[in-house]
Amino acid sequence: MPEPEDHDWLRQGSTSPEDVAKSYEDWAPTYDETLAEWDYRAPADAAALLKARVGLDAEILDSGCGTGLTGAALRRAGFTGPIDGLDLSPSSLVEAAKRNVYRSLNEADLQSLPLSIADNAYDALICIGVLTYVPDSMAVLREFARVVRPGGTILATQRDDLFRERAFDKSVASLANQGIFSDTAISEPRPYLPDNPDFGNEIKVIYITMVASGFTK
Repeated sequence: MPEPEDHDWLRQGSTSPEDVAKSYEDWAPTYDETLAEWDYRAPADAAALLKARVGLDAEILDSGCGTGLTGAALRRAGFTGPIDGLDLSPSSLVEAAKRNVYRSLNEADLQSLPLSIADNAYDALICIGVLTYVPDSMAVLREFARVVRPGGTILATQRDDLFRERAFDKSVASLANQGIFSDTAISEPRPYLPDNPDFGNEIKVIYITMVASGFTK
């Protein structure tokens, strides 16, 4: 099992797809165990937030699904509709498939847009612990709005340090002003990886909820 120092790269949050894919390819076999040790709460918290917004039979895209922790959390929260997963790491997708909670799983890079998904394909999209690695917030949020049906919900997370650094709130507000989103909500910072030995409670997570308006041009 990797030692804590093997995950120092997490704090830096590389935006190179090749580096991120390599890191998660190496980590996939022990990822779930490590995250449990670090008291990773985001999948369960996100599933609860989404449950308050959409029906349990919603068709959901788990964008950046990793090994399937969020998909499993959605099922535990009572979601019964189809869930599709996308991720940059093939080995993580192999682990996700073992959970038997996804309708489909496909490799995708959120920095290579557009995604190979039709317009208005999903009732909801959830993106947990992923946008750390995607520097162009405007582009990826606009793409999320494209694949979600009008009135559908997008729920994403961002680390609080990067939320400030990348002015994430301004990107959300700009897209709302453009009519891409009809409603938005931003949470207070919450615990992210409290038992991580490198940054623990220094870095928290913010949940951003957005309602797609159906206007993406």
